[in-house]
Amino acid sequence: MNIGPGSNVEIILELDELKETIDVRRAIVHDVEGDRYILSQTSPPVRLSDIGKEARVTRLGRRGDQLQRRGFSGRLEEILRDYPLNSSKTVQALVIRRTSGFETYNLRMHYRVRPGSEWSTRIAVDSQAVNLIDISIGGALFSHGIERPFEHNRTVEVTYRGSEGTRHVIPAVVRRVWTPQDARCDGIEFVAVRFTQLEKELERELAREIMELQRGSLYKV
Repeated sequence: MNIGPGSNVEIILELDELKETIDVRRAIVHDVEGDRYILSQTSPPVRLSDIGKEARVTRLGRRGDQLQRRGFSGRLEEILRDYPLNSSKTVQALVIRRTSGFETYNLRMHYRVRPGSEWSTRIAVDSQAVNLIDISIGGALFSHGIERPFEHNRTVEVTYRGSEGTRHVIPAVVRRVWTPQDARCDGIEFVAVRFTQLEKELERELAREIMELQRGSLYKV
């Protein structure tokens, strides 16, 4: 699947990596010059303060009988104020420089769900029991006793036990560590980790469980 001039695309802006929130905006590709992509300005518009941030340009297309989203990672390089759309019209445009090859993306990877208490025995971090607060395909948020604190950017191993008891080890990195004022006296630390490598089979299993958790929450009174 090609992304070229005239393609309708979605730009994924990771505006707050620590909280793992994403912002998806639509655009049209005006032109491609090597690894330099010129796209229409989005709504709401990308700002000058966003220049230099990572962006992902994706497109939904059909592969066989299935829809698949593919795209690439890049960097917001420039905002062109008077890009010549044709001989009589100029528009504001974005320049994104591609920094990776094409790969598959899942826009739901940051959708977080709050699991039930039964998950407390299914997740461990560096062989340490933790209190899982929420989880997504992209990462997890948990709390634990502050006796063994975590450090920002530290590489960790998340042990996940599947619904059938299968044990999986997921490489991850610590993205955020904090202790709220009201939790400090209780000796509790909160930690957000991002999964850095997830095998496709495990991703499907975790996505299925997250979907079941989501459905279950919709039927709770």
